[in-house]
Amino acid sequence: MTTVWLHVSTLMNWDRPPVGIVRVEREYCLWLLARAGQEGGETARFCIYDRQRKQFTEVSEAAVRARLQLPATAPLPPQPHGALARAELSGWKLRAKRAWQRTKPYLPDDWVPVIARSVRGLQHRMLQERDRMRARAARREYLQAQRQGEPHGPPPAAFERGDRWISLGADWEYLNSEALYRVKRELGLRVTLICYDTIPVLFPQLFVGVLSPGGFGSYLAELAWCADSVLCISECTRRDFESVMKRLGAPVPPTHVVTLGSEIRMGAAGGAPPGLAHGPDARPFVLYVSTIERRKNHEVLYRAWSRLRDQGIVPHRLVFVGMQGWGVNDLMNDLKLDPRTQDDIVCLNHVSDGELAWLYRHAAFTVFPSLYEGWGLPVVESLAWGKFCLASSAASLPEAGGPWAEYLDPWDLPAWVDRLGHYMRHPEEVRSRNDRIAREFRAPAWAQTAQAIHDVVLSAPPQE
Repeated sequence: MTTVWLHVSTLMNWDRPPVGIVRVEREYCLWLLARAGQEGGETARFCIYDRQRKQFTEVSEAAVRARLQLPATAPLPPQPHGALARAELSGWKLRAKRAWQRTKPYLPDDWVPVIARSVRGLQHRMLQERDRMRARAARREYLQAQRQGEPHGPPPAAFERGDRWISLGADWEYLNSEALYRVKRELGLRVTLICYDTIPVLFPQLFVGVLSPGGFGSYLAELAWCADSVLCISECTRRDFESVMKRLGAPVPPTHVVTLGSEIRMGAAGGAPPGLAHGPDARPFVLYVSTIERRKNHEVLYRAWSRLRDQGIVPHRLVFVGMQGWGVNDLMNDLKLDPRTQDDIVCLNHVSDGELAWLYRHAAFTVFPSLYEGWGLPVVESLAWGKFCLASSAASLPEAGGPWAEYLDPWDLPAWVDRLGHYMRHPEEVRSRNDRIAREFRAPAWAQTAQAIHDVVLSAPPQE
């Protein structure tokens, strides 16, 4: 019987809401576990690379199942200091409310909204810190449970000749390619790896101080030497990967394009996230789901909203969903201090899948102005929720959104101002586009993605 080893270092180390890479690894994991025990099926086993012991170690199926609930698909379990944080937050809110009621009558009228915004911002930051504390506590508890009964740590991964080995995570951070290549050559493992994009090589200016272009290029070259097959998440990514490999003088292993799924696993049903006003009288909002970093081009949206305000237009609210990344300190200061847009732009972090589903369901439409993408998962998620997306025309995004999205040059600020204003003024056009999406768009499922990945894993020929 064939044994499939899935490298889960990313999954086991991730303690934040899932991004695209984590979703791919998680969904294939869930699909493999759902097949466990089926007659004639493959045996699924799991491993991580232990940097301290300098070897691959096995992770039990039970540990993987437990990890899949933390924090990707369900709320984290309450922890003692998490409960303390909640109690402290509740007490702080009560004291702040009483102090505000006593002080407000004596403040100048123009001070009231400024202080109210500051208080809301402080409350939101405390909620974020509470969530981070919960995540760290859950991870410590998980690691402790994983090692119980194993005084010398988890056992080494017992690979056997001809086993299939696959990794779908952030391998430039969590995988030792040299160790994998050595084991592959010794035991004849059939290795399948994935390329999400080649952006640090193509656009190093977007990753200054974060990823070294040479370092990422070396990682891609090592990937090519290790892999018998390489998965790519779009035709654009496949073209880029093959081009970069030729430029680096590395081998070009067989490549296979797999389309990513789009459904969101909500765990428990979610409502509106904290910090976002909602209700029948609330302003409509436009949604952008993405890590806040330079490449994602949140800047063009901030400038577009500023222009709309300068033109005397009261725009929809703009909701950013994602953690803060690199290269955006000036932007975050602008969002905090610019009086034109302080009431327009909301930044949400640590949003649960249930809350994300609520946001997609209630958004007027979505935007995705990224400068470059390997695929564009939030564009497809938007369409899967029946919501029109105004997206960048760069790289793979037209491939992801097809004829159901509208595309603009990500650098063309006047075009973004014009089209955003147009759709805000003409909600009937947005409804018409949403109706077309509902009639024509068929959302890809993660089960289809997992099956396509698995087919490649089982068919991967040995590399000469």
